[in-house]
Amino acid sequence: MYLERPSAEEAARLINSGRKHGIVAVAGVCEVTYSGRAAASLKPGRRLLLIKRDGTLLVHEAEKAQPKIWQPPGSSTAAYVEEGRLVVKSVRSRPFETVRVVFLSVDFVGVFDVGTTELELAGSEKDIVEALVAAPWLIEEGLEVVGVEVPMDVGHVDILAKDREGRYVVIEVKRDVATHEAVFQLARYVETYRKKGHGVRGVLVAGDISSSALEYLKRYGLQFVKINPRELMAVTNKNASKLF
Repeated sequence: MYLERPSAEEAARLINSGRKHGIVAVAGVCEVTYSGRAAASLKPGRRLLLIKRDGTLLVHEAEKAQPKIWQPPGSSTAAYVEEGRLVVKSVRSRPFETVRVVFLSVDFVGVFDVGTTELELAGSEKDIVEALVAAPWLIEEGLEVVGVEVPMDVGHVDILAKDREGRYVVIEVKRDVATHEAVFQLARYVETYRKKGHGVRGVLVAGDISSSALEYLKRYGLQFVKINPRELMAVTNKNASKLF
């Protein structure tokens, strides 16, 4: 069910009646305020508001995948009319956070009966590790894998290898964008091997890396190898007989 250019009262009724059925989509000119652990606001602009039946609330604009402002599952959402305008308010109890969306005009409100399914993920971090173990030359020519998920006091090394010079190479794998936390983790692994008297290098493998992570990587003397997970899995599947 949907309404085009509804009144504030009509929009509020449809949102409140439909938000438990699937996804509610509201398009129009709105201003948004967030308060809680921090504070944020969006000036009036044309946006898309999505409300999911699990309480998730997302405020999207025309660019980028991530919403500008959002509330996680478990939040409570209600729509009402205030001074003739549609207001949608979402409240999260722990920690206490609120998002308040005030629509200056409403172009569209729709309720969509959308279900849920289990995601069958191809190219997970585990899949990427397995593909790299089978084809270590994609990281560096001459690498010889000597261990996978090697336990340590500070965690597990994704891939442990030796290079052509016989030095250990500690490899940390991240599926998406590697952050500074991944660099710190890799640095701890490398330092642990170094304290044992081993010649060792550290390599971070990921689809991309944040600017702060790259800066820390240089500071610690570690290396970064960019591998697109989708391309890696495509190569793996295409050449399964060769790699596996």
